[in-house]
Amino acid sequence: MKKTNTTMNIGYSLNRYYLPYTLISMYSLLTAGKGDRNLRILLSVDRDLNRDDLSPLFRMVSCFPGCTLEAIWPLSKSSRRFVSDETCALSPDAVQVAYFRLFLPEFFDGEARCLYLDSDLVITRSLAELYDTAMDGMCIAGVTDRLCLEEPQLRRLKDDWGIEAGYYINAGVVLMNLEEMRASGGDREALELAYHKPFRYLDQDVLNQVFRGKARLLPKTYNVFPDDRKEDLVFLRRLLPDREDLFPDQALIDPAIIQFIGRNKPWVSRGVPYEEFWHNTVKAYEKSFKAQEAK
Repeated sequence: MKKTNTTMNIGYSLNRYYLPYTLISMYSLLTAGKGDRNLRILLSVDRDLNRDDLSPLFRMVSCFPGCTLEAIWPLSKSSRRFVSDETCALSPDAVQVAYFRLFLPEFFDGEARCLYLDSDLVITRSLAELYDTAMDGMCIAGVTDRLCLEEPQLRRLKDDWGIEAGYYINAGVVLMNLEEMRASGGDREALELAYHKPFRYLDQDVLNQVFRGKARLLPKTYNVFPDDRKEDLVFLRRLLPDREDLFPDQALIDPAIIQFIGRNKPWVSRGVPYEEFWHNTVKAYEKSFKAQEAK
């Protein structure tokens, strides 16, 4: 019988810029993504935020029975700094925040698994089925990244890192088998690699390199991007004919998670595909909590 996880461990990383967007993403999780589970949410927070800054998030979570929120400041625990490639567009401080997800095996000490979520995404329905995904000895699971749509990138990933076609995953949504990551030593290897070797795509490159051959692919519905098109899914089905079930056209029509990657942020630009999901969540949050404040 398949084991059911009664509590879902969820990780977010944020700095001051992403604070309001983390709030909205978490609200979508609490209202659409909770299902019948308890939630333990852990925030890995940059030093530009203090406990008072996080108070709106704590107040929101307190309104949902069975949900808890914790905050950890990783940079207060270590003086070591992560490095980045010269082509990386992030500031040195933002680079540190991007790598915070690599601490989750330590921060969720004793837990078997967790789900990492980026702050620029919105959730439309329960993630319980995603969370219960059988890992079968794999360390991480995620959705195929858009880099895999480019033939030169596919060759580079295969030749340089030994990553099979289509198995380079996006790190905005990552299911982590914490037990296997610790047992294999991959959790420590990932941190050391991030401290010493620069990468353009930071934590995403590190996770894919360290756990190559130990990454499971998730259905596309669990990480849809604004740039996704039906022809992209056709390409991925041809690329992975034995896993074509992961890339149905329906995923783009009824996504479970939408991640606004790159510059496609609905709070920055108009006309971003799927922006209505974000704006409707903002409206729902404002209506709910303004109503509570009025009581």
